[in-house]
Amino acid sequence: MNVTPEMKAQLEEQKKQCIHCKLISGEQPGAKTVFKDSKMASMLDIYPIVKGHLSYMPIEHYPMPAYIPGDEFTHMFALIPNFAKALKKSLVRTGFNVFIAVGGVAGQMSPHFLVHLLARESGDKLKTLEFKGKGERMEAKTIEMLGNNLPIMMRNHFGRHPASWHSGKGIVPEHLADVASSDDVVYEDEQVLVVAPVRAENKAHLVVYSKVEPKLIENLSQDESSHLFFAGSFASTAIFEGMGCHATNIILKSGVSDDNKDGQLSLHVFGRWQEDGLKINWQADQNMDGLDQVEKEIKDEMWQVKLGASGTKVKGSSRAGSESKSAAVLGKKKVKKIGGKKKKGTESLEDLAARIAPAAPEDEISRAIKKVRK
Repeated sequence: MNVTPEMKAQLEEQKKQCIHCKLISGEQPGAKTVFKDSKMASMLDIYPIVKGHLSYMPIEHYPMPAYIPGDEFTHMFALIPNFAKALKKSLVRTGFNVFIAVGGVAGQMSPHFLVHLLARESGDKLKTLEFKGKGERMEAKTIEMLGNNLPIMMRNHFGRHPASWHSGKGIVPEHLADVASSDDVVYEDEQVLVVAPVRAENKAHLVVYSKVEPKLIENLSQDESSHLFFAGSFASTAIFEGMGCHATNIILKSGVSDDNKDGQLSLHVFGRWQEDGLKINWQADQNMDGLDQVEKEIKDEMWQVKLGASGTKVKGSSRAGSESKSAAVLGKKKVKKIGGKKKKGTESLEDLAARIAPAAPEDEISRAIKKVRK
């Protein structure tokens, strides 16, 4: 993001007062830090919603994802599979969530951007993340707008960060055949499928599925994990820009828990408005009991959380490639595509921030949005 001198000064002042910056640096004692490298830190949350609840954040002070440089964003979300593996093993859990709030309406409580890592099990009483599809299909014009704009964002992303595995849309694997035939597909490539569900939780709801892995985030490579979250971040921005919402949530569900009984791997993206009725946030009391023991248990497994130590697959590999045995699915299922002809952009956005707060009103995403709204 192009940060002006005025914005830099404001961030520096904000940083001086930031409790998380003080905890990371040690100026404020008491942090139960279980992981720290040159870019990221993770510590036990003192308002835990489940045992082992971690707050995971960049060491540098960024108020929202828009400010995070691309390499740090990649680094941050490449480590998620290893965090899932370490937390589930240390606490003997079957499921895993990542909860991201961007904006106060979505539940962001701190000016230091962070994500919540939650190890899950059946009977843990956390049901705020149970999505039952209680709503109706999103408006057709909204789906069309997202189906036009999200591919533009992703094309620009690949233009700036070419991937050796990417050449097109890829195929729909067997575990997503029903999703692709019933929901509205707004974007896909070889690794992800992004849909507007036929029964949405609210008026702005997209779901990002991995074509590579049906159930467990820890089975993704680091490259595949960061790409999954890049797609989720761009989906969030497409909603934010196109629908004028106040905030966004991004929520990963993986493995078995009471609110994910089939264990499916999915990344849900919601646009949020004041009093929108979507009750996915939580309130928890401060609880320091037993944190020393939990810290020790988790730290014993944190040796595996490091860049370059993810999973059992070759970095950058994709099981959703040409060798997938489910290639024939396309011949059996009618895949619904949304959006018109591809729009050719005349300029690319410089980074994630430009998608949330465009540097100039004439950028191509704004133009595309205005055209659809007309």
